Amino acid sequence: MVAILSIASSCVDAGRPPPRGATPSASPSPTTASVANSMDQVSTLARAIEKLNQAKSYRISIQAVHHWRTPEGQEYDWVFEGEGAAVGPNRFYSLMRGPADTIYRVKMVDGKITNEDARGQRPEASTAFGGPGVGTAPYTVISYLKSGAPQGQAQVTSLNGVETVRLSFSPNLNKVAAMDASHKGLQERVQTVQGSVWIGAQDGRVIQLAATVQSLDSR
Repeated sequence: MVAILSIASSCVDAGRPPPRGATPSASPSPTTASVANSMDQVSTLARAIEKLNQAKSYRISIQAVHHWRTPEGQEYDWVFEGEGAAVGPNRFYSLMRGPADTIYRVKMVDGKITNEDARGQRPEASTAFGGPGVGTAPYTVISYLKSGAPQGQAQVTSLNGVETVRLSFSPNLNKVAAMDASHKGLQERVQTVQGSVWIGAQDGRVIQLAATVQSLDSR
């Protein structure tokens, strides 16, 4: 699954969702590299994560494509879109909508978690519930970033008219599992995660986050 989260303390337009069957394209054309060495990339990513952790609140816009295969070998792409918000470390909300009235809703208020899908409230109480595949919930994708280490070369890009530094990163699934009890066992079910983050060149805050997640099963 490819998931794109646009994160904003003020409104950032995430644009229209991609057409059905398409993969979201969040990657602007790169220009020149602005981060000279791996140490700068590490500090740039660390500062961006610190700003995200210290933010009083932020909102997210969500676009995602879930690619899945039936036991008979048929393959499908389902397009999802949605939104969410976080207030401090203990309040979080996300809603993903997909085809055939599919929804995944997660709400956390002061540590109390509720999950909902098209059938109504679910018996689970998990922040990892909010997406169509294992390891694809918005809360989980943000956790990937918070555990991540930069990879490759940084690039300067323009995103919605804002100059950004784009970094690729690889999450540490053991750290993700340790952050939240809902992610226990994630290492056994998620095969690979490839992440990218767009960080404001001027203010150092996270503007957009993308992750491609390959897991062993869907919900």
